[in-house]
Amino acid sequence: MVCGLLFGMSAGAQRPVKDSLANLLKNKLPDKDRVNVLNQLSYQYYDFNDSLASEYAEKAFLLAKKIKYQRGLKYAYTMIGLGYSSKSEYRKAIENYRQSERIITEDKDNDAADIAYNLTLLGNCYRETAEFDSSLFYYRKAARVVKNSRHDLASIYKNMASVKLILWKNNEALGLLDTASHYLSPNRLDSKYLQMDIWSYYGQVYKNLANYPLSSKYYEKMCRDAYLLEDYYHQITCKLNQAELAFQQGNFTTSLNFNFEALDIARHYVFPPQYVKVLIQIGEVYEELSQFDLAAEYFFKALKITEKLGLRFETATIYSQLAWIKKDQHDYAVSLQYANKSLAIREKIGDVKGIGNCHNVIGLVYLLKKDYARSLQEHEIALKIRQEIGYTLGIAASVFNMSLVYEEQGQFQKALEYQRRSGQIEEKIDNKQSIGITYNSLARLLLKMGRFDEALQYVNKADEFSKETGSLMLMRNNADIYATYYQKIGNYKKAFEYQKLFQSLNDSIYSDVSALKLAEVEAIYNVEKKEKDIELLKQKQEAQLNQLQLQEAELSRKNWILASSTVGILILLAAGIVGYRYYKEKSKANRELHEQKEEIQAQSEELMEATATISNINKELEMKIESRTSELKQAYKELDTFFYRSSHDFRRPITTFLGLAGVARITVKDPVSLELFEKVSETAGSLDKMLYKLQSISDVGSQQMVFKEVFLTELVNEILDGFARLIQQKKITVHTEIHEEAPLVSYPAMVKIIVENLIENAIHFSAYENPTVTIRASINVNMATLSVEDNGQGILEEYKPRIFEMYFRANENSKGNGLGLYIAKKAVEKLNGHIRVTSTHAMGSEFTVELPNRRV
Repeated sequence: MVCGLLFGMSAGAQRPVKDSLANLLKNKLPDKDRVNVLNQLSYQYYDFNDSLASEYAEKAFLLAKKIKYQRGLKYAYTMIGLGYSSKSEYRKAIENYRQSERIITEDKDNDAADIAYNLTLLGNCYRETAEFDSSLFYYRKAARVVKNSRHDLASIYKNMASVKLILWKNNEALGLLDTASHYLSPNRLDSKYLQMDIWSYYGQVYKNLANYPLSSKYYEKMCRDAYLLEDYYHQITCKLNQAELAFQQGNFTTSLNFNFEALDIARHYVFPPQYVKVLIQIGEVYEELSQFDLAAEYFFKALKITEKLGLRFETATIYSQLAWIKKDQHDYAVSLQYANKSLAIREKIGDVKGIGNCHNVIGLVYLLKKDYARSLQEHEIALKIRQEIGYTLGIAASVFNMSLVYEEQGQFQKALEYQRRSGQIEEKIDNKQSIGITYNSLARLLLKMGRFDEALQYVNKADEFSKETGSLMLMRNNADIYATYYQKIGNYKKAFEYQKLFQSLNDSIYSDVSALKLAEVEAIYNVEKKEKDIELLKQKQEAQLNQLQLQEAELSRKNWILASSTVGILILLAAGIVGYRYYKEKSKANRELHEQKEEIQAQSEELMEATATISNINKELEMKIESRTSELKQAYKELDTFFYRSSHDFRRPITTFLGLAGVARITVKDPVSLELFEKVSETAGSLDKMLYKLQSISDVGSQQMVFKEVFLTELVNEILDGFARLIQQKKITVHTEIHEEAPLVSYPAMVKIIVENLIENAIHFSAYENPTVTIRASINVNMATLSVEDNGQGILEEYKPRIFEMYFRANENSKGNGLGLYIAKKAVEKLNGHIRVTSTHAMGSEFTVELPNRRV
């Protein structure tokens, strides 16, 4: 929901509240009170009439600015940001929320709820643009501001749960929702809106966990209140949830019905992210029904919106769906392009479930290309990811897809084992639709193996499920398998009957879908008409503003013409006198110029010939350089790929060594053996660190830069936690001084590499007695300056020029590998920064890094 999250004002958006506030405006109010009322009206109208809400916010802003009313200005910025959020213009929304955050009011404690609301809205913007770390940071910050307000904490924990849901961390989401429910204040009017969000997220969690009855129960609660409160946002959410649940259970016609009902409600209230979800879900249903052209039409319509608004999570989802379509249309090259586009986005935003889905579709493409080894490799990656996040349906699907690979290779027995394993997983979650489809596949495989009696048993089971669920899709599949079975055993009469039934059910499915097309077209027309009306209103307002500006410009122009005419007459008189004198002098000069021109022309022709010759030589050189550069790039790419994969492959056995050493510490009692295992563990740990640094070199050289907010304090604390054991062993005292005047926008992974290597270097070379490491940082709008200082042995003057070289160690007793400072310098250069060192022998060293702040 765009609003109804926090805020000191009452958040019911009930008509009596809006009417009473509007009546107040008709009275003569003090300016500050008028600003407050305008802000409250703006808040009350969001989700019901966003354009009117924005108008009230703009009036509040102008008046607050005029009278220098800081508190009113602070909340006006929040309301203007909310207007941009409602239009999904998230960058502009963030700018206004940040402006609000910068204004400090006199009564900070009483304004805590409103401050937290602004922070929550910032978190929501980052969530919608798939910057999940930033989103959670602002939610936590909001929670610290209102630590004693139960209702506000309920809202914040609910929002945290929404992020965990996107990242498929369902158990964490469930815990946060339980906390939100605990803090919820049932007697508050605005709690009803918050309660609907919580119920909706509970429904999504249980859907993800394949507990469909419980999911449906929460959705029903949420839908009931959405219609009682006449809340369009939650009504659309209700239909979307019901559509997705019906889709997962194989009820595709029902799913389409719910989606078209959502489109119909969107006539009254258009929120782009919701509209995108409706389009994606309709596309998914058509894709499942093999109506690929229709599915692609909806996906591209949604893609146009998501790319414009920067909705990365949804964009990645659409690319993945387009990959499925192209796979089914046997356009494998384009399918892989879309899958890799989706994978790249999902890796950047940390969408683990989505990464698994991408590997799954890539595996299916390679299956169809008959590259069975690569197909199995991709499915194994997908399976591992899905097992790690507990995605049960996904695990069953990956196991099933691996069975298809074995089946294609003629390994029928192995394929049968994998399909049965997939069926057992689905039986545990009691998804009758999925189990029925698996039984269909098992029956087909057994028919192929000539095991007709077993095939009949499975298709009979699938037939029972089709009757329980009423799924036409299952009934159709069963009829097709029965027809094949009776044909195999020579009962052609029965085979013909089932073939007719199959055709009848197939026609029924597509006629039901066709019958929905009229409602669909009408719903989309209404939504697009609403969008056009809004656009026309904006154009009309802009035209009126332009007309006013033109009138002002016309008045200025007339005044200017009058003054210019007077000056012009005087200038013309003076020009006439000067012109006559100039004419006489010019006639003489022209003759001399003509002679010089002929001489220059001759020289010019000679110069053009020489230039043409040089140009041809340059073109040949450029072609040679381009060719060699291309060869070098390819060689570098191959070397980097080899380097990256090799380091990963080497780390696997090292991890095994470390694991075995850990087990040995628990199980082995012999002191000598324990000492040997400790040495093995120490050596393996050193090798692991070495490989990690080598991987860092590869990352510094190859990674694409993705700039976003870096939370430096949290980053430094995280790195120090990683070195906690070493710091305790050496009894090092660590001081940190971090001053952040403005947010730091950079590439977090690269900043982490820099800070980590500098801190590790300081720890290694700190003094033996009273060792101290000091970390300082200051951030302003242009620059971030970070320094790491130790009180160790320092660096001799002759070694200073070489300390950033690869593998250079200034001290023979050093336990390091000579890579840390080299990697840090390369990472700093990658970010267009600078690094310097000041050091006194036997007193210590200080490394200082300056990085540009890439704020938008």
